[in-house]
Amino acid sequence: MAQPAILVVGDWDRTEFSAIRHWIDSLGTRAVVRQIADLAVPMVEPPDLVIVCQSWPDEFPMAEVTTALGRWPLAIWVCCYGAWCASDGRTRSIWPISVRVPVDEAENRLNHVWRVLTEQRGEPLPLTASRDEAFEFDHCVDRSFTPPVARP
Repeated sequence: MAQPAILVVGDWDRTEFSAIRHWIDSLGTRAVVRQIADLAVPMVEPPDLVIVCQSWPDEFPMAEVTTALGRWPLAIWVCCYGAWCASDGRTRSIWPISVRVPVDEAENRLNHVWRVLTEQRGEPLPLTASRDEAFEFDHCVDRSFTPPVARP
C-alpha cells in the first residue's frame, strides 16, 4: 500500500492538540501529511484520513462539514475536540457521533484507525454508527498496537 494521505484540519498548534501532533510525528515518513486551516479549501488528492482539530463549538459550519464529508466519502474522519466542545454531542449535530472523539482519547482512536488503514485490521467506523458502536470501536480493541517507527 502506498503511504496513507492524512489531512489535518484546524489549528493543531494549540497546546490542547499536542498529543495529536505527537501521534502524527510518530508516523515519521510512513504517511503524507497536509494541514489546512478550514474545510472550505478543496484538495486535489483525496485523503485517506482526515483529522479535524476543533477548539470551540461551531468552529466549522455545518454546511462546510456536510460538503467536506461528501467531498471525501471514502476517507476516515476523526474530529478531535477540545475542552470547550465537550457538550457539543448533546447540544449540536454538526459532526456525526462516529467522528467525534475528545482530544484526550484521540490517540486510541487514531491508533485503531491506523491499523484499519495500513494493516486492514478491522473495518472503519461508519459515519452512521451509533454512540454504542463508537464506544466499542474506541474501547474494545487490541491495545498491543505500537505506532510505527520512522525508517531511514
